[in-house]
Amino acid sequence: MLGRATGPSAFLAAVAALSSCTCPGRQAGPPPERFVPAAVELALVVPEAGRAARELAALHAAVAGFPGGAELVQARGTLGAQLGFDPLDPKALRDAGIEPRRGAAIASYPLPGRGAADPARLLVLPVGDAAKLDALFARIARDRLGAVQRASDTRGTVSITTFATAPGAPPALAYAVVERTALLAAGPLAAEVVAAAAARPPPESLAEAAPWKTARRALGDRYAAILFVPPGSRRLAGEWALKDGVALATSGGAEGVRLGAAVLLGDREASFRALAANGAAAGLVARLDPRAPLAGRFDGDFSALGRKLLPLLPARERARLAARGIDPQHDVLDLLAPGAAIALSLPPSLDLAAVSEEAVRADPLLVGHFEAVLPVRDAAAAAALSERIAPHRAVRAKPPRGGPRAVAANPGPSAPAASDPATWRVVTPSGEIAWTVDAQARRIVAAGGPPGALDALRARLGGAGPGFEPPTQASAAALRGGLGGAVLDPRKLVASVRALPDDAFGTGPSGFVVRSVVDRFLEPAARLAALSAGAELAPGALLVSLDVEMRAPGAAP
Repeated sequence: MLGRATGPSAFLAAVAALSSCTCPGRQAGPPPERFVPAAVELALVVPEAGRAARELAALHAAVAGFPGGAELVQARGTLGAQLGFDPLDPKALRDAGIEPRRGAAIASYPLPGRGAADPARLLVLPVGDAAKLDALFARIARDRLGAVQRASDTRGTVSITTFATAPGAPPALAYAVVERTALLAAGPLAAEVVAAAAARPPPESLAEAAPWKTARRALGDRYAAILFVPPGSRRLAGEWALKDGVALATSGGAEGVRLGAAVLLGDREASFRALAANGAAAGLVARLDPRAPLAGRFDGDFSALGRKLLPLLPARERARLAARGIDPQHDVLDLLAPGAAIALSLPPSLDLAAVSEEAVRADPLLVGHFEAVLPVRDAAAAAALSERIAPHRAVRAKPPRGGPRAVAANPGPSAPAASDPATWRVVTPSGEIAWTVDAQARRIVAAGGPPGALDALRARLGGAGPGFEPPTQASAAALRGGLGGAVLDPRKLVASVRALPDDAFGTGPSGFVVRSVVDRFLEPAARLAALSAGAELAPGALLVSLDVEMRAPGAAP
């Protein structure tokens, strides 16, 4: 770490100012990554400071009432006191000399001849008024670092201003203005860091690095701030899934926050392209349980997905499947076709005190009920697999008429038509897992819950009654396009949790504490309108997004 213990604090305080002013339009000048080296360890880039400030201020106001919101309010006040102005006040930022119509960045990267534990840290700020910005830096150096000795240092054609604690002491802070851009660094090597940034040839900058360009194209203009970690960064050591680099991005406002990740694929791109398929599960999702809080779909290729994920399956789980003669790749994932839909809900009889790994293995319905519609490539193979999973449990079930009806766990020998699909049932202590293989539609229809859950799903697939509806228009977008997506309705989840009996959280003092903790989060959770996630492929990257939408003030819970 560069400089004294107080240096980084002052340095990061200045960072907070980089995204806190609002003005329309764009100002000519290079992007901030122009001065950051391509071999960066990590870089936080704000493409437009004004937009980031507007969104940050609105989001700050929206989340102030949530758990942890008081700490955010306090942090804003503390930062304002350190800087001498409110960093989310547009007029105050204009008065500080920052140009809001351009971007800003902060980067950490290794210095030649220095260890990885002592990286350089560079702050890049757009200059609106150089004199005002100089006054800001001088005040931060004086008040936060005790550096009152000002001097000028010329490196090549660049004039660098330094601030030290005493004559002859190494600088505590240094900056230079190049191409209407302020380059700021802290610590005894600050002048060297600034000089190198000012003289950096464009081809050696992050702006011209291929991984950065790939990430920026993939993320587009949807995000206000981007944290980029390139391939080769020590921050990715041991993270094989991210070995080609990753960009984490965020955007937000009073209506909510969007988080995104662009996982760079490098030479793995061809194998990820195999995930793309033509599934169309949105229509099936719309027929799932209307009471379910969570619904999702996968429109990609399951076979390709298995080749990605099954190597991560613990050896113990592989052995359990092998003991039953099941190869998860060949027998399951190669069998499934694109376009799967699933819904999950809490069981009304949930008992957290009884939940354990052993108990869930014996009865998965202890922790969740589900509905699923799984298209298959070969219905006969799906039926054969069903027999291996639940031998001698196949019975004929009459198609439900007039909506849901309860069915016994082991129906009697009625005489169904030969065209009715066979039904397999696995009875558990808390319900049953039942499924049919519909050869005509080439799909598995499955439900786990009380007896009759499968009939209810089949009735909805036949057009009876309403199905799952995303809570907002924005969340509905997660159920179409790309590889897949999921939607959580917080209102339904909160209602499900509140409907649980008191003993669901345990008994005695520990149960009371658990219930109290859960209740503490239910009220703010009820103020969320929707959570939605999606995944899609972009050239050179896998894109994953998460949207958290908040209810408008005064909206009905």
